[in-house]
Amino acid sequence: MKYLTLETFKDFVCIGSDCSFTCCRDWKITIDEETDRFYQSVDGEMGERLKRCIQHENGEARFILEEGDARCPFLNEKGLCSIYINLGEEHLSNTCKYYPRYLFSIGDICFAGVSISCPETARFFLTHEEPLLIDYAETEDNADVDTNTDWEQFNYAIRTFSTAVSIAQNRDLSIKERIALVILLVSGFQESVGEGRDPSSIIGLYSNPDYYSLILDQTGIKNCDLESKVSFVTGIISLFNDTKHLDTKLPELAEVIEYYAKPGNSSVDPATWEKAFITSMSSDNEIWVENVLVYILFKYFMKGLYEKNYLDEIMKGIVPVLYMSTCITALYNVIHHEEPSKDYIITLVARLSRIIEHNSSAGETVIGFFREQGFTDPGFVLRLIS
Repeated sequence: MKYLTLETFKDFVCIGSDCSFTCCRDWKITIDEETDRFYQSVDGEMGERLKRCIQHENGEARFILEEGDARCPFLNEKGLCSIYINLGEEHLSNTCKYYPRYLFSIGDICFAGVSISCPETARFFLTHEEPLLIDYAETEDNADVDTNTDWEQFNYAIRTFSTAVSIAQNRDLSIKERIALVILLVSGFQESVGEGRDPSSIIGLYSNPDYYSLILDQTGIKNCDLESKVSFVTGIISLFNDTKHLDTKLPELAEVIEYYAKPGNSSVDPATWEKAFITSMSSDNEIWVENVLVYILFKYFMKGLYEKNYLDEIMKGIVPVLYMSTCITALYNVIHHEEPSKDYIITLVARLSRIIEHNSSAGETVIGFFREQGFTDPGFVLRLIS
């Protein structure tokens, strides 16, 4: 088996009660079968608490979150886990033990990373100035290899993934140019695969920096398309304003909704809008946008193999996580007449990731809305990037 490991997977350490917003609140915490059996065998007061606070439904065990703040019943007043304290780390459920780490296998490669829905992980991705490393290792164990894999397409996909990461980390280009090239590469690759054509020429084209200027000249990203940006912002404000409980999951956008609901705030000078959007993609923000783009490619791209939906997969991250975060930072600029702090952006990105990657209902609502509005179409996304 081959292993690709995105930087931070091995080094991540939970900061516990010092976390800005805990992972022990606001989402379903499932319990694996082995751990559930152990919990049911625990005696005494702790055993009674475990039996009282675990729900079994449809073959799945999960903790019953407390009403009001939706927190795990074992999260104590100091922000620490009572199960960890009383039973030991080895008796945490797999969800609690491994989060924010994740593993998934495609073909003969296991991808190992950490989710930016964890604010401490997001902090690393958004402040790490060197290009993110992807380590490679290989073992003789082939037990998890999917023998049904279309190996020809798999090899093309790996080459495309590698090329996309190289483009994302090419700091000779602006971040807008890099995002545009990645989207065009994946679009061309998926089109070739869908039509049964050899994608080698597409991969070769985007592997050669000599062609980048020619490709980018045809995109129009050098001209700020304010109409598309305002359309996107209006859409997300409408979605979060109209969908029950969705705005509470993203206080940063709730502030925007409240601001624009006040008389006199609904009209913004176009020049102010344009300046704010340009600033959100400026050189000061290039590092964190680059790292989030690499994170999205690593976590999403290869999952497109079996359904041949590579573009659709990366758009699940690029539009609702990466681009929504840059738009909300632009809105913050318009409201406060200054750039948001790094801590603000870190929390924002973590919250967006949490909505999209871990809340199936909210995530499907957001992604479904974006698809219906055409916000995930490559042409529209290129106009957003401009």
